[in-house]
Amino acid sequence: MSDHTIDDTEGERPSNRRPLLVVGIAVLLVAAVVAAVLTFRTIGSGSPVEAVPATVPVEIVAAHVPEDTKIGVVVTLGDGEGSEWNAAAQGALVAERRLALGGTDITLVTKNDGGTVSGAKAAVESLAKSGVSGIVVASAGTHVAGALTAAAALDIPVVLPYAAAEKDSWSTAPTADSISDAMTTALGDARSPLLVDLGGGAPAGLRISHVLDGEDTADTAALAQTVAERTGATSTDADADTGADTDAADAETAAPDSDAVVVSGPADRQGGLVAALQAADVTVPVVLTADATSPAFGTALAEAGGSLSGSFRTVGVATDDARALASDAEGRAMSAFLGGVRVLAGDQDAENLTGDQSFAAVADAADSRSHDAVVALVRAVGKARSTEPADVTDALAALELGPGSGIAGPALDFTRQQALGAPATVLAASAQQLGLRPASTATTSGTATSGGTDTGDAATAPSASLVWFEDSTAR
Repeated sequence: MSDHTIDDTEGERPSNRRPLLVVGIAVLLVAAVVAAVLTFRTIGSGSPVEAVPATVPVEIVAAHVPEDTKIGVVVTLGDGEGSEWNAAAQGALVAERRLALGGTDITLVTKNDGGTVSGAKAAVESLAKSGVSGIVVASAGTHVAGALTAAAALDIPVVLPYAAAEKDSWSTAPTADSISDAMTTALGDARSPLLVDLGGGAPAGLRISHVLDGEDTADTAALAQTVAERTGATSTDADADTGADTDAADAETAAPDSDAVVVSGPADRQGGLVAALQAADVTVPVVLTADATSPAFGTALAEAGGSLSGSFRTVGVATDDARALASDAEGRAMSAFLGGVRVLAGDQDAENLTGDQSFAAVADAADSRSHDAVVALVRAVGKARSTEPADVTDALAALELGPGSGIAGPALDFTRQQALGAPATVLAASAQQLGLRPASTATTSGTATSGGTDTGDAATAPSASLVWFEDSTAR
């Protein structure tokens, strides 16, 4: 355990500086590994493909950034609302290290909002006292409003990689309209979709024929059985013959009425339900809300005994490892990000954001979206040549970033509150390990779960990594 574990109390991550010689050797080794001709199979098909060399440098050079620059990162620990993004938020550390390799030392200051409005407000106020120039709110849900209200009052710029923008903030997540359009595409020819609401509500603008409220349902297997009956996978007559308990489906005695399933809610609950739907032999299309792009989805699916290779879809923008297989500028930028992940994971002294695990233990979940949010704020600091939040806000509002700016994902235009211009598309999942980032060293004791809690005696954790890629078969 680290001596600087960060919970709700104030604390800062000291910069992890390595001797230049050691860092230089590490970078060369990483470049050699990533640039080697490694043959993979195209995700979702049998065609061979080669990993794109990281011709974009792993290091990020940012001019005019003061040495005392601090960037705040708000995460949600425990099992509160938004905690599913805790593991993904570790990508912020990759940005910190890539900037350090380029000669720019910044400090990340991490706070836990506890998943509540009051906690989010307190986290921002504490970060303001720490002297941060901007904040990445790496969480999602209604409680985030507390952080945005506090930041707006203090004139501190906020970037949201996983949630919609409100007040004086910027979002790098897809718009609600874009998500709705992509989910409609994912549903294809379905005429009577059934929404299973696990707490996320009905996706805005999506046509839904039936709703099954599962927010307060603890028996996931019974809920899946109801879905199986509603979609024709299981006969209610068979249930009556076997005396099965159908309390969770009192109204499900009619003929099947649904030809597709939409699942809405936190990533971990979606993962558990998908595993149960697989066990119930549900074969109609299953479309998940964008929450499923959280690493917590794959973890929950595996823990529930589900197949990571199942036929389910979600929606979002391609910001995952598979993007590194493309031969365009964004593909090379993603390769550079993954090179940064390798460098940081190879540093035995590197820790996660809260200092209670090594970075190597969470390297498989570190996300490019949180990385890009940090890069954007640091670029704004350099553009402003100031660490004053008000100056950084003005600079960020005039900033446009592309692959050459050090970000790993799609282009970002901060002249708009919705900085991400790329529309959401249909995403499919693969459990195939691409070999582009190190395997996690996490154990079941203190594993990188959504809550980040110790779960018992140490043992090797099963791999639950999913790679999301654009589904070219979606119409």
